[in-house]
Amino acid sequence: MDKLTTAQAQRLTAPSPFALLSSLNDDAETNLMAVSWWTFLSNRPPMLGVCLGKKGFSGKLIQSHGEFALNIVGAELKEAALRCGSCSGRDINKAEEFGIRLEAATAIAPQVVSGSRVVFECRLSDMKEVSDHVFYIAEIIACEGCPDVPQLFAWDGYARLDTI
Repeated sequence: MDKLTTAQAQRLTAPSPFALLSSLNDDAETNLMAVSWWTFLSNRPPMLGVCLGKKGFSGKLIQSHGEFALNIVGAELKEAALRCGSCSGRDINKAEEFGIRLEAATAIAPQVVSGSRVVFECRLSDMKEVSDHVFYIAEIIACEGCPDVPQLFAWDGYARLDTI
């Protein structure tokens, strides 16, 4: 076997399920970020985890407000969703800038991405520091979606998004 860097291994283990995470900023506006480091954790109660960089804006918002949505978006948002991973919500309103339609969530304050394959509305349960990241552990308190929407996956790290 050949020796690999972690970055090479991440590219080789693609695709990763892609999502836009929505959280509430201090102006009561919905912030979006691109994420593929998420996983299911439990069925009873239903829980998931997301791993975000310590310096990121979204992690601070989750810590402040205690809730977020994980939006499994579809192919029609491929370009806009990829652009969400190239800038910070500290500087721009990504939904407005990239034409991403939002709608009211059923159980949390941040809005969710309209027409998503699946939306997990989550309440923060715990956080674990993991070196330069924080792993956010959350209970899924509501779930909705459009099962016919084709799911996006992150390929080659975050070099591109596409369906399978």
